[in-house]
Amino acid sequence: MEYSKIGICLLLLLLPVFLFLKIKISYMLPKGYGNQRFQLGNAQLLGNCAHQNDYFSIEENEKQLFIVIADGLTDRPEGKRASVMAVEAMKYHYHHIAMYQGMEDYFKQSFGDIEYGIHKSSAANKTGAAVFCSILVGKALYWAAIGSCGFYLYRKGEIRLVNGRGETNNRMEYGTLQCKKRDVLLFCTEGVFQCVSELELKEILSKEKHPYEKAMDLINRIGHKGYAYQKNATAIIVEI
Repeated sequence: MEYSKIGICLLLLLLPVFLFLKIKISYMLPKGYGNQRFQLGNAQLLGNCAHQNDYFSIEENEKQLFIVIADGLTDRPEGKRASVMAVEAMKYHYHHIAMYQGMEDYFKQSFGDIEYGIHKSSAANKTGAAVFCSILVGKALYWAAIGSCGFYLYRKGEIRLVNGRGETNNRMEYGTLQCKKRDVLLFCTEGVFQCVSELELKEILSKEKHPYEKAMDLINRIGHKGYAYQKNATAIIVEI
């Protein structure tokens, strides 16, 4: 009986410690690390530019994963402002997505707002931004892009470019993808795919590593190439 009382007391004393450790460990893990639906990671490189004109945002909840990435089209403060305006506009409309008639309508209205906002702004009207946005709902991926951001899919040992990377004359591209288990998705700015081949991307994305480590490997490889003019580079990797 005495042993039972001692055990109960010890359990009550240790319980706050266990709870603290659980909270602390969860806080330290990257976003998406413990998510059963996907894992994700990202990395950036300034390159030889004076300004970091790439800007992105990631939001996740129990049902969806929202990712938007933008690349300001000039190495000046105006380029940064344009990419920030683009990302914040996509986020604002995403937070009010229920008012739109489906995903494609959300993307069209959001991109229209970006174009209007950039041209209206005296700070950003001398430039623009390439934008890629995706929403993962379960295993269904809805995506849209304008400009030269890239979207790659690594599946079963093969890699392919999914979007046109700006070959549509700045018209919005829209598509859907039914993801499969162990798919690896790469969303990146021009500073990535201008510097590494698809063979190199395949090598990195196929590694048995966490997406954060893959993103760091990719950005480090670009940095080690030592190009005379290296653009900003941003890579976001999602593994289903």
